Amino acid sequence: MNERGVVVDPQEVQTAIARYYDADTQHEWERATRHPTEFAVTRRALAQHLPPAPARVLDCGGGPGRYAIELAQQGYQVTLFDLSPGNLALARSNVAEAGVTLTAIEQGTATDLSRFADDSFDAVLLMGPLYHLLTEAERRQAIAEARRVLKPGGPLFAAFIARYAAHSDAATKFRLEPVERPGLYERIEETGLLPPGENEGFAAYFARAEEAAGLCWDAGLEVRALLNVEGIVAGKEHYGLNQLTGAAWAWWEELNWRLAAEPSLLAAAQHYLVVSVKPRWRRLLADIVRQCRAAGIRVRAVGGTALALHGLPIPVKDIDLDLDTAGIYRFGELFADHTVQPVGRSENVPYRSHFGRFDFDGLIVEVMSDLEWREGDSWRPIVNVTEMDIELEGVPVTVPWLEEEMLAYVRRGKLERAAQALRCCDQARLLALLRGDVKTGVV
Repeated sequence: MNERGVVVDPQEVQTAIARYYDADTQHEWERATRHPTEFAVTRRALAQHLPPAPARVLDCGGGPGRYAIELAQQGYQVTLFDLSPGNLALARSNVAEAGVTLTAIEQGTATDLSRFADDSFDAVLLMGPLYHLLTEAERRQAIAEARRVLKPGGPLFAAFIARYAAHSDAATKFRLEPVERPGLYERIEETGLLPPGENEGFAAYFARAEEAAGLCWDAGLEVRALLNVEGIVAGKEHYGLNQLTGAAWAWWEELNWRLAAEPSLLAAAQHYLVVSVKPRWRRLLADIVRQCRAAGIRVRAVGGTALALHGLPIPVKDIDLDLDTAGIYRFGELFADHTVQPVGRSENVPYRSHFGRFDFDGLIVEVMSDLEWREGDSWRPIVNVTEMDIELEGVPVTVPWLEEEMLAYVRRGKLERAAQALRCCDQARLLALLRGDVKTGVV
């Protein structure tokens, strides 16, 4: 049973989906021809976010190899992985016909990539499996596995069927079906589910845009783009657009690429493509904390770093760390080879503190101690007093309560960030800070 109370047998779904694709592999290969806008926008997203060839790419759920072959022709080292044996048989034929070489062609399920080592691919394509994983646990597992095999800094391309894609399809091709099959489309609206047996063995989960992006953020990825891969022509491709060539097609392709990220069009999309990256800072922070603890240096993550560790969907540009006075100078000695700005007293309106900046292969780490805020002609200490540990890469990282960090952003006048944090705050802890039951130097 899934989280919406609908009985779902994952093995039954997996068998049904494999059988569905095995029945007509050519249909899946011709998908790019039937939906050239989706293909064009997706290729542009890949071109913009993929690392340069010959990077190693896992095409997980790549079917008969449309994107795998395209990338291999550009010099990428591609491993094609799919559930359907029929799709993979056609892929081998297509690869031979195209005259390219893939690193491997393997059969399996996206929820189990155990045959691949951690950090073994420079990029991962997950453009298909998430359509057919009917429980949230399975979708989370597939994204977690994709993240695990992805190198830090590498992109993940995750595709989802949009919540109202079936309704859009019905409006153009199956207009009587909502009446002939009462309750079917209403159930998709409510639950997003189309279990096997409802549509010739096809089973699917239809996601909302915010849910698709949220699953990636929750997995410890940073979302770079949320794209409607059909652009403004979602559901309208069949009205002659597919037959366009030359300058006319180029104009529409460019338009749909420009509008792919337009928020007002997302609800009308048929497919989403979430482009995210496995952030390098998480591994680095875990390593820094591990080394500091071994050296007896107490360190806390603060600022935007702390918010991200609390689960807020924000990118981390610099790692912000808070230490005591002795600890910050020992930190400077421990990581002297990475120094950009040596630890010392620093003052800029309206703050002053002990401060240092370090560069770890392009990732900036800023450390501070004894932070003070100017009030008139005097300085007032700003002290975070709350603490909790959040596990990161197997290492407990100390952070202030989210509620105290939120108040710190209010103090600094960064109200948009404070509002973003407020939505995730615990009411009891926040009230304890505001009433003074728990003392804080932030307010």
